[in-house]
Amino acid sequence: MTNDIQDRVIRTITQVLKLGEEDVRQLGTDVGYKRIAKWTSARHAEIIVALEDEFGIEVEERAIPRLSDVARIVAYVEGTKR
Repeated sequence: MTNDIQDRVIRTITQVLKLGEEDVRQLGTDVGYKRIAKWTSARHAEIIVALEDEFGIEVEERAIPRLSDVARIVAYVEGTKR
């Protein structure tokens, strides 16, 4: 299940940030806002909304700042699916 979720998370982030191939290749599990220049705080909010739509979840407000890279987002989504 993790690979499917990870793929969907990466696809969602790629779409929101309109990333090119170079940035997408960098978007591994430990990559987040610190290494992707387009991942600003405003874009982070857009990513959260897009993830909520993609997975049919509601992200808790207190969790939003912690969802700063792919691995943390995947773990959070997996936790909501249990």
